[in-house]
Amino acid sequence: MTDHPARPRIAIAGASGFIGTALCPLLAERFEVIALTRSPARAQTPDPAGLIQWRQCDLFCSSALVDGLADIDYAVYLVHSLAPSSRLTQASPRDMDLVLADNFARAAAANGVKQIVFVSGVMPESFRFSPLLWSRREVEMVLGSRGTPVTALRASLVMGPGGTGPRLLLDLVRRLPLLLLPPAAGSVTRPIALSDLLRAILHCLGQPERFRGAFDIGGAESLSYEAMLRETAAALGLRRRFVKVPVLPVGLASLTARAISGAPAAMVGAIVESLPQDTRMRDNPVQQAIEPQALGFRAALEASIDPATRRLLPSPRQRLKEQDREVMREQSLVRSIQRAIQPPGQDAAWLAGNYFRWLGDCCWPLVRSQVDDDGHVEVWSRLPRLRMLRLRHMTRESTPERQIYEIAGGLLARPGEGRARFEFQTLLDGRYTMTAIHDYAPAIPWYLYILTQAVAHRLVMRRYQSRLARLAR
Repeated sequence: MTDHPARPRIAIAGASGFIGTALCPLLAERFEVIALTRSPARAQTPDPAGLIQWRQCDLFCSSALVDGLADIDYAVYLVHSLAPSSRLTQASPRDMDLVLADNFARAAAANGVKQIVFVSGVMPESFRFSPLLWSRREVEMVLGSRGTPVTALRASLVMGPGGTGPRLLLDLVRRLPLLLLPPAAGSVTRPIALSDLLRAILHCLGQPERFRGAFDIGGAESLSYEAMLRETAAALGLRRRFVKVPVLPVGLASLTARAISGAPAAMVGAIVESLPQDTRMRDNPVQQAIEPQALGFRAALEASIDPATRRLLPSPRQRLKEQDREVMREQSLVRSIQRAIQPPGQDAAWLAGNYFRWLGDCCWPLVRSQVDDDGHVEVWSRLPRLRMLRLRHMTRESTPERQIYEIAGGLLARPGEGRARFEFQTLLDGRYTMTAIHDYAPAIPWYLYILTQAVAHRLVMRRYQSRLARLAR
């Protein structure tokens, strides 16, 4: 009797999302699958078939991610930050995406991961990039900055059950008898069925030498956004009137789409902003492999709709989202991330020391800060003299590119609430340093915190961003 060879181990970051939920069962046929998720509810729900090992992993925590990628051969990165990760988040999705991608790239390099497959976005032909698409491009660069081979599959609108893009199309057509179309609605893109995207991922996995770099992928046809809306109306059997207007502000379009769909504001705004631009796919081996069986827009849409209700099939993680929101509300933790331009020749160690010494000057005469010989920091109020925060420098975990301070005490910190920390993280070859507070539990009542300390922190960080920008100039 011979032993079967061990199957390669693959980790999926963002496994409980729209794409990851559909991808995991397919990968389990060829790989030993480790599904990483930040959702406590999903991690505690066993896989019915027993083929997928679900593991809760906080991608904002570098040490947890290094452990999560131990003994992994390949990885699929499906993470985005359009959904909240804490009760209060003072950060743009773009900045959170950079932190997460850099953590993942570092952990992959530390564990010798052979390949990262990342689902990115098709880049427009013009020089105008929407924030969502530019964020995808930045993540591509960050994932590849630590030496692990990266395969970036650049897709446009992904059509499948639970997808935000298809949901927006269906809700707009179903609920609005009159749809106003700006000139940008004539822009052409190439939507792709979820099943075709999954085939592209499977085609590239395990071949880092052959598929290193970026590859545009799409479905069977190129369509304008106006054509997609008309096709959606036809699929639903609805008569709708489409009126072209000379201008339609993006803000107004985002607000309307959010009111109609009920989706999170950040998610709707990012999607709407990314629509008005032409994209043209560049031929490549991945597209050639999936194109013969690729679905057209109408077929992909029909596969995403419940034939009985004519509504989009529900997201498989909708129930889990409610549970996760309840956990975030109970924990009442704060995440705050800001991007700072790093002065040439400096690193995170310099920036952290500069910040804590500058803090007392910035907040004079209300606050003073002191740094001891070991790098530990205390922040005091002057009148009355009270220790507001105590930060312990994590010397063993810190490097010149990453400085970590545990928020260990003080009147403003709630004790015994996880591992609150303040981090300074340099990325993209020293272009930026991300200043981040993770898992901070305020000691003062929640709504008082939002109106006072949270506002003060945001103002202080903006002043420090301006200071660093002046130094860089």
